Amino acid sequence: MTVQRTHIGHQTRYELRDAGVLSCVLTYGGAEIEPAVWKILLPGPDGTEDLYGTDRFLAPTAPLLRAWLAPIVGDDRAAALASAVDAAPPRPSGWL
Repeated sequence: MTVQRTHIGHQTRYELRDAGVLSCVLTYGGAEIEPAVWKILLPGPDGTEDLYGTDRFLAPTAPLLRAWLAPIVGDDRAAALASAVDAAPPRPSGWL
């Protein structure tokens, strides 16, 4: 599994790929006018990304992210995403 981090506008994306195939996407932030939230997206039909959960924590720790993500994406994927966020956190949001 590999995680690629990208930052576009006010959103940071962590794309998790397993053997090159998109497994899930964790995002933080969004449009400038909306409060920043964490979102977990899973691949849907025809290349869509379906929203499976949202949460709001200003300074997530790896254990907090893992606990939130594990029921949705499984322990291994949750650990990989939490490690990626811990290694390269998103930029702070202007919304507090």
